[in-house]
Order: sequence, then C-alpha cells, then structure tokens
Amino acid sequence: MMGVTQQKHWILDGYNVMHSLDKIRGIHSFELARTLFVTWLGQFQSQGDKRITVVFDSNTTFEGPQEMSPHIRVIYSPKGFNADGTILMYVRQANPETRSHLTVVTRDLMLRDTLFAYNCVVVSPEAFFKEYLTYQSNTQRVKQQKTSSQEHFYKPFQTHFDTYPPKVS
Repeated sequence: MMGVTQQKHWILDGYNVMHSLDKIRGIHSFELARTLFVTWLGQFQSQGDKRITVVFDSNTTFEGPQEMSPHIRVIYSPKGFNADGTILMYVRQANPETRSHLTVVTRDLMLRDTLFAYNCVVVSPEAFFKEYLTYQSNTQRVKQQKTSSQEHFYKPFQTHFDTYPPKVS
C-alpha cells in the first residue's frame, strides 16, 4: 500500500517505565499511580500519530485489555506471564513487515536483548521521556505559532470591535 503512513506503536513495560521515570513519587495508592501514569501517557499520545500499549504485571484482578482511549490500551499480563513475557509474545505475534513500527520501552536488559532479534525499536525509559519532551516542545511551538498568527490577524480590528455597535447619540 503505497502512500499509507503506518502509525507508530509504542509498547511500554508499565511498572518498569513508571518507576524509572519516577512518575509516582509520593503516591501511596498503586491504582492511583497507574491511573496517573496512563493519563500522563495520554498527553504523549495526543501529540502525534501514535498508539500506546502499556503492559503491567498481573498483580491485579483485571483481566484482558482495557481501552483507556481509542489509542491507549492497558494490558495486564495473563496468569503465568510477567509483563516482559507478554511484551515478547505480543512482538512475536506482530506481522514481521510492521514490527519496525513497534517501539518497546523498557529498562529490562534481557528483554531488550531478546527484542533486538525481532526488528523492532527498543529504547530506555529515559530515551522515551526525551521523545515525550520533544513532542511536547513541538506541540507548544505550533500552538504559539497559531496564537501568534491569530493575534496578528485580529489585533488591527480590535479597536473596531471595542466600539461596536456604534454608540447612538
């Protein structure tokens, strides 16, 4: 299919990334920490054409994937698997032609070494955070450019709108 852009798919080793980026400091509820982390990921997802799958170890009662938005899916590893095994299974099952669009975020060295054989991108949580900041910076720049151009367009007419409708004497 020529001309069709493949959407980038980020797969995060949930607790591994959450702890590495220190996104839960001071939060004593694990459920709240997960929710806040996934909400934070939503900001990253909304800054471009990408999907995000977060895989958490199954120390919860949740079963099956949970759709947090159309582009964010949270998966709890099935019984007998940890998040690393679930991520590896997911990558193995992906179409070999589209694996290059997968980016796995983990600090786990054994998982990273194993995934290199599958032609997907593997990055550290720190590299992911750098990517997040780049998207955030670009998004803010675009917003500022739009706001700036709107101000330039409307500002000359502002005095006319301040006195409209004309005062009737």
